Amino acid sequence: MTEIGWIIVAPVMFITCVQINTASQSEPHYRWTTLDWLEAHNVSHELYNVTTADGYQLQLQRLPRPGARTVLLVHGLLGSSLGWVCLGPDKSLAFQLHQLQYDVWLANLRGASPYGRRHLELTDVMADFWRFSFHEHGTYDLPAIIDRMAEVTGGEQESSGADKEEPPRQVLLIGHSQAFNAFLVLCSMHPRFNQRIQLMQALAPLARLHGQVRFDSAQVRSLMKFVKKRQKSNKFEIFPPGYFRKRCQSKQDQCEYYTKRLAGSAQSNKRLLEAFNYEYLLQGGSAREIQHLQQIWKSGDFIAYDYGPIQNMQVYNGVEALRYNLSQISVPTILYFGETDAIATPEGVHGIYARMMSSVRSVRRIESPKFNHFDFLVSSEVKTLVNDKLIESMEKFLEGKLSYIIE
Repeated sequence: MTEIGWIIVAPVMFITCVQINTASQSEPHYRWTTLDWLEAHNVSHELYNVTTADGYQLQLQRLPRPGARTVLLVHGLLGSSLGWVCLGPDKSLAFQLHQLQYDVWLANLRGASPYGRRHLELTDVMADFWRFSFHEHGTYDLPAIIDRMAEVTGGEQESSGADKEEPPRQVLLIGHSQAFNAFLVLCSMHPRFNQRIQLMQALAPLARLHGQVRFDSAQVRSLMKFVKKRQKSNKFEIFPPGYFRKRCQSKQDQCEYYTKRLAGSAQSNKRLLEAFNYEYLLQGGSAREIQHLQQIWKSGDFIAYDYGPIQNMQVYNGVEALRYNLSQISVPTILYFGETDAIATPEGVHGIYARMMSSVRSVRRIESPKFNHFDFLVSSEVKTLVNDKLIESMEKFLEGKLSYIIE
């Protein structure tokens, strides 16, 4: 095994870092951030600073429609708000929702570059900055983000003459991959948000991993060796922006092989490696995020981060890691999966449904014989295969006409 070893790409994919054809990277948009996309297309937008209870400072972006239904888009592991705009106005979900008169908000969770890299006391070159996983995303980031949204929209309601006692407007939540984990943590650790979220639509969701993903224990062990080596070298951020693009410059055939095997066959083989071209689409990530996912894979259950018996006693008041109480989650939920997704497999998504039957309203298969984890972000047909279906389901739900379908 080389120094690169096995690595992880959003959100839980194990892949050997190899090199890809970078000819297309001369195109400027591969280096654009979310704000570059919004400004290039002259899209009206607002920026809000959000400070979490533990001091992280996050940028919340908005494509405003004051008074309209509020939608929050949440990225997964190694992602940022870029994933919702990187295909431009004709295909990306954020633009499409805004064009349909929704009030669209884009979350950036801690660790996301460049919008989740600030803290009141820490910098992102310090080890303590990177001591987080999806537990902190759900416990601290999402509550702060949703409360900030309510503060802004509530102020707009008051200025328009609405009743000051009116409850906060409910949020329509859409998340990719590990965003679903953060949502589960949010609603189990802070039950009040079960009333604040009107609907959750989870694209390629994760929860329990063991026996429900298409990689094996040898690949997990190799990944953890890579993570530990990064830690020993004081490299606390696992994949800095541009890491994949810079390390993947040749050996395209090998990269295609591992991507197909470990992320799944793409909807279009021509775009199989598309996600690797973007500077900011797959980046960031803490060692603890990966270690937490490995613990879930090993335990076969959806548990909080396991510090070991001694520290668990201090954190959880017990020798074992906390098991999230999913029975507390009452938010209506729709799950979506791709047939060839090797991470959020059809079996894994149906496993989520089996544990959350009281809240899951529908399980939908993307209507393509091949559709993998990255296709939810970069498929050339994402508008028709994902976005249009998602919006249709959301509007039927709001009308009380959503059919109970398990595919």
